[in-house]
Order: sequence, then C-alpha cells, then structure tokens
Amino acid sequence: MSNTKKTEEVVELAHNSISIAEDVFTSIVSHYVLLIPEVVQFASASLVSGLANMIGKKTSDRPIRIDIDAETSDVTVSINLVIKFGVFLPDVAAKVQKTVSKHIKDLTGNDVASVNVFICNLTDEETFEEES
Repeated sequence: MSNTKKTEEVVELAHNSISIAEDVFTSIVSHYVLLIPEVVQFASASLVSGLANMIGKKTSDRPIRIDIDAETSDVTVSINLVIKFGVFLPDVAAKVQKTVSKHIKDLTGNDVASVNVFICNLTDEETFEEES
C-alpha cells in the first residue's frame, strides 16, 4: 500500500514544473567564471560593441548572454571577457567553457549546448588594478 502512495506522489509531481530565470544562469556564469585566475573581468558593453562595429557584426550589450532552447531546455552561453596578458588564450577559453558547462549542469540540471567565449581584450594585472 505504501508503494502505491509513493507512485501517486511521483506522478503528481511530474505534472508540476520548475522555471529557472535567465538571471539565475547569468549569476552562475558570473560567479564561477570570475573564480578563474586568468579572467580579469567581463568586457564592458562599449568595448564589445566597438569591436563588433569594426568587424561589422551585431552583438549584445550584455557581457553574458543566455539563450534557452524552448523545446529541449538546452542552454547556450555567450561570454565577453578580458583576460590576463601573457596566458595561452585557447587554454583559458577551454577552462571557461568547461567551468560554465559543469556548474550550469550541476546547479540547474540543464544541458549546455555551447559556451561561446569572446576574448575582447587583454590586460596586465597591474594596469587593471590601477584603473579600478
């Protein structure tokens, strides 16, 4: 009898839904990406749009863009970054992609379709600290 009751509860729960706002995904990305030592900051909107204008592409004003597929709930993340000067950029981008994918999956259960990393600028740590 207790097995039947548990089955009914599971079926009842299956009809409920959970919605996770895009801002939650943005918070996850922001928190974990900034823990990567080679990442200095997210690129400002003016820097990103200035670079996009030079190459003739439209871009978002936001340094983190989240797109959620309506059918599959897969997440696509685009991130604009400023990286420390002197590091091997493909390794940093791969680290960002792995970190973002892991933490979105771990915290939300959503699969990550892709993580697009746009490296918009490089800076020395000393220069960044003086400007801040």
